[in-house]
Amino acid sequence: MRQLKESRRRLLASLKATAAFAVLSSAGMRMRAAPTNGTNAVRAPAVPAAFGAIADGLSHPLSTRFATLAAARAVYPFASGLHHEIDWCAIQAAIISGTPVRLAAGHYRIDDTLRLKSGSTLVGAGDATVLQWTKPVLGTVFSIFAAERVAGFRLENFSVVDSSGSMTGYVLAGYNVKQASVARLSAKGIAIAAFLPAREADDKYHRVTIEPSDAAFNGSAYLSVTGCTAEDVASSPDARAAVLFRYCVHWSVTDCSFANVPFGVQWWGGDSDPAVDGAIGNRRKCIDGKVTNVKAVNCIAGVWGSMGDDVHVVRCEVDAASDVGIDFEGCVDCSASQNRVSHCKNGNLTIFWWNVGISFVENLSRQARADYPHVRVYNAAQDIENRSLIVKSNKFSTEGAIGVIDTSSGCVESLTFEGNELLDTRINFVANNLRYVNVMSNSTVFTRPLLPPYYAMQIGQLHNGGRAVVAANTLVMTVDQRSLSIAIYLWSDDYNSDAKFTVVDNSIQGFRISLATDNFGRNPGKTSIFMIENNDFGSGVYRKLDHGSRASQSFLRGNRP
Repeated sequence: MRQLKESRRRLLASLKATAAFAVLSSAGMRMRAAPTNGTNAVRAPAVPAAFGAIADGLSHPLSTRFATLAAARAVYPFASGLHHEIDWCAIQAAIISGTPVRLAAGHYRIDDTLRLKSGSTLVGAGDATVLQWTKPVLGTVFSIFAAERVAGFRLENFSVVDSSGSMTGYVLAGYNVKQASVARLSAKGIAIAAFLPAREADDKYHRVTIEPSDAAFNGSAYLSVTGCTAEDVASSPDARAAVLFRYCVHWSVTDCSFANVPFGVQWWGGDSDPAVDGAIGNRRKCIDGKVTNVKAVNCIAGVWGSMGDDVHVVRCEVDAASDVGIDFEGCVDCSASQNRVSHCKNGNLTIFWWNVGISFVENLSRQARADYPHVRVYNAAQDIENRSLIVKSNKFSTEGAIGVIDTSSGCVESLTFEGNELLDTRINFVANNLRYVNVMSNSTVFTRPLLPPYYAMQIGQLHNGGRAVVAANTLVMTVDQRSLSIAIYLWSDDYNSDAKFTVVDNSIQGFRISLATDNFGRNPGKTSIFMIENNDFGSGVYRKLDHGSRASQSFLRGNRP
């Protein structure tokens, strides 16, 4: 529901390719052909200094070397004015030469976008190579490097600083590109990369063809970002991700760290709002993505995306997000596993709108406030087309409060919660149109008294022939609970069908009420049915409540004591 509205501004026109390069002589700059030792010779890397770069961190506009623009264009035909920095011109000329570019140690001033070609390679000397963006840009998205309809290019091993006061920049913007690699870049004040569809698609879902084998393909594909860092990226009205994939296929982000950024990693395959692009039958147009070992701290959202298909977030760390940690919005067959997520205001692990086949597995979630959920379902439409969520083998820990895992902001048709460990964290699976809920083999321990509401687990409001299974769970209260706390509270208010609950093989200790059941349905022909078998209620009791038009039905067998 957060939509990046990318600027429609077109970057500078494509540069005219040439096989010549510039060298500095005592008479000034002149053009000559690159030397070779035969048709099959390997050319040495192009070095910006050979094209006139000074790289001392100071401003050296073309006007300091050329009296007229015509004279400057004789050397740098792409120059549009004498205001251009010589460092920028030299790097662009090196790119145009067609050979790999070695960005030697130095501090290069960049005042305009550098255009990449198919096969362009630029490799720096790590932190010793600094590209400094100096041109103030207000209100439009810009990039230091731009690639459009090109393939097989690489940016690697240099630092970038934006000192212009701009808020909307990327190191790289790639439009309808393939086989792009960005590695070991360090950025301050500017985001790393945005991969986008062709400009004529106008960033519109219905204008994007996303199958790479289709001749009409106009997304971006086969993209990797590895070992990059970004920090202190300003939050603009259209917040940016440190790495953004819009309408992309076969992409990955690995071993990166982002701090003080709006978003860490974001994917976008359409607007997940069902009233826009997100209807359950519509193609998800950001496909086959992997986010691995990425750290995002002090952000709005850590790792999130809209309308992704086969996107997997693994071994990442997100901390202190003012919105959500890891979030899937209108996605299909996606997962978050083995991540560490903490202190995210609107949920460490979340889903929005209509999703199918989402799983949260083996994650570690930490919260320190009762109003910051570990897991939350958001689905304002309350529609069962939000299909399925699995939460399995995670650890949820709340410090100094009683945390929550809930569906209080929307339903999901099928919810499985299995094999999780909870510390001072309650379960609240209540939402209009919940249908199938399975809570199995979880272990919950409370080291502090429950506050209102006084239950450890609540499952309710099942509709459409709803079924809930609560099996083989352990719930332990280790402190004196003065209130009439309830370990498990189950109920339904379905008017049109019987709701059925199975409660079996659970072990409960330290609660005054181990199980409470209720029916709130107003149809005298329908009710809630509870099968309660082989549970160990400890010192607690079972309490049967009936607030509906018809009494519920409870069948008890083999429970202890």
